[in-house]
Amino acid sequence: MDMQPQLSQLGFTPTSGPEPATRIEALEEMIGVALPADYRTFLQKIGGGYLNDVLAPCTVPTPFGEHMVTCLHTVEEIIQLLDSDKAPRNMVCIGFGHFGMTTCLSIAGLDHGQVFSLDTEMRYFWDRKMLRCLPDLASSIREFFRLRDADALPLRPWGYENCYHVADTFTDLLGKSYTSKGSA
Repeated sequence: MDMQPQLSQLGFTPTSGPEPATRIEALEEMIGVALPADYRTFLQKIGGGYLNDVLAPCTVPTPFGEHMVTCLHTVEEIIQLLDSDKAPRNMVCIGFGHFGMTTCLSIAGLDHGQVFSLDTEMRYFWDRKMLRCLPDLASSIREFFRLRDADALPLRPWGYENCYHVADTFTDLLGKSYTSKGSA
């Protein structure tokens, strides 16, 4: 798949250009597995850069609405984030957005290659007092907390309390993303 047309539509501005194969291989050696093929192709042909406040709907209820991405990391930035104590051990952080949004890619396990929104603000744990301070939350966010309080949220693996499924692949993430300026 040629990712460039979709990235252009999302206002992508490269910061580093294509990543050298040796740098990608060094990352793969550090994480102990090969990157998913579509994401590896993105790094090889395009590399990291900035986006125009891109939104992507999650496939599960969230305490923040849609996932936001403003930057896709370079290999060097991914390497710097490998020791994150917030992301599950089977994920690498491949991007970020506003308000504590981190884009993670699963590199191992049953969800290998899938993309998740990591909520570093840990909104899942907000209590009723906090919610009373935010009277204008979107209805989808209020519904998330209603489901949480009723113990009716979809089951997630242990350690994924603040991770929300966005897409089955990096290519799917790009395909479902749109700019917050309204071009869906």
